[in-house]
Amino acid sequence: MRRFSPAAAALLLRRSLAAAAAAASPALRSGPRQLVRASLLDESLSTQTSSAASTMAVQYHQWSSSADGDDDEVLEAFNRDCCTDAGAGVLDDSASTAYVEKLCTSGNLPDAVQILRHLHDRKIHVGLGTFNLVLEQTGEVNNFVLFAKVFRYLLLSKIAPDLTSYTNVAKALQKLDDYELILKFVRQVMEITHDRDPTVMNRIVFTTAKYGQIDKCLIIFEELKKDQRGLDVVTFNTILDMLGKAGRVDQMLQEVKLMDELGHSPDIVTYNTVINCLRRLGRLDQCKIFAREMVERGIDPDLRTYTALIDIFGRAGHITEALEMFDQMKRSHQPSIYVYRALISDLKKAGQFELAQKLSEEMKTSASELLGPEDFKQKFKGRKINKNKWREGGSYMRGEVMGAISSPVDPAAISAIYDWRPVVSSLARLLSVRDELQC
Repeated sequence: MRRFSPAAAALLLRRSLAAAAAAASPALRSGPRQLVRASLLDESLSTQTSSAASTMAVQYHQWSSSADGDDDEVLEAFNRDCCTDAGAGVLDDSASTAYVEKLCTSGNLPDAVQILRHLHDRKIHVGLGTFNLVLEQTGEVNNFVLFAKVFRYLLLSKIAPDLTSYTNVAKALQKLDDYELILKFVRQVMEITHDRDPTVMNRIVFTTAKYGQIDKCLIIFEELKKDQRGLDVVTFNTILDMLGKAGRVDQMLQEVKLMDELGHSPDIVTYNTVINCLRRLGRLDQCKIFAREMVERGIDPDLRTYTALIDIFGRAGHITEALEMFDQMKRSHQPSIYVYRALISDLKKAGQFELAQKLSEEMKTSASELLGPEDFKQKFKGRKINKNKWREGGSYMRGEVMGAISSPVDPAAISAIYDWRPVVSSLARLLSVRDELQC
């Protein structure tokens, strides 16, 4: 473990005592010092009206209160402890990282953020793990002002945020009730990423939706609509999936219509998301409309499309149509055991026991060729891959199946599973069928 110089250690102790004193003494939370501190952090304080925002303001004042000259002392102590050549101002990268992490774990988050800014100004960037640590800590204390700063520095560093980074964003937004702060954060992110594709915002939307923050996702989505560069078909697919799972079908259908109007052509994921949502609600006629529209646009149904249509035809008692769809599927896709079981169950419910028995025998005869759990256990046996990359790559694969494509996943994870595409493709089909039939 790295030892700090006596001056740095003394400063850390003084800062901790100052923060504790500020929390105990309301008088220390007011006055001009907070304005000076705010200007150093590039933020202006505003009066908060909601109780949650007021709490955040109090916390911000607590972090901001400090003795005169402490800000300069922070940088001086940092330079003394981390410079390998004091005269030339050459910084030791590992020492800088350890220093920031020490400030963070000791509770001196404003100082940690200030050092991050200092490093950013000098074109020096800490590792992604350090950024994630500071994001986690600022999020846990509900200091969104500092949190937003750290995330901006991360984006400006050109280091690609990972799933942990976006999860921290979702958790921070979950605690935030001030929609103006959310919009400000979104605008800042869009400004930084305006010359990139919408991946960053897509992943923020995806993880925020994953944490059940539907209204906040929609607020972000409405802001993205104002600047067409900030969204694409993946953004719409994520929103459609979120609305569909929440049962807000009419709103989902409105967004599908708007998607076309804004020039974003629906893809196979769009149609599968909509059709599966309508299937769960038993809306057969609308399922048929979207399936027909999909084919007219030149988009071929995939295993998930066929599975959804076979299931809803069967549940509605339209056995003839279900069997026709099943035959069409077998011409281009390898059936799964789950599709067979669902169709057999529907036939029995409709009283067509002979057909059910015939299909059951067909399933047993071709069992070795059907997609099933054991099939994949054997395919994965003996294969090795980086655990974290595989986990994130799996998130990507499942996102494609469930209607959110690559929103929250680092492209490096996709590279990690590039050579696994045949297995991933098969597993995607299995997960798709299994999950849909369990709905």
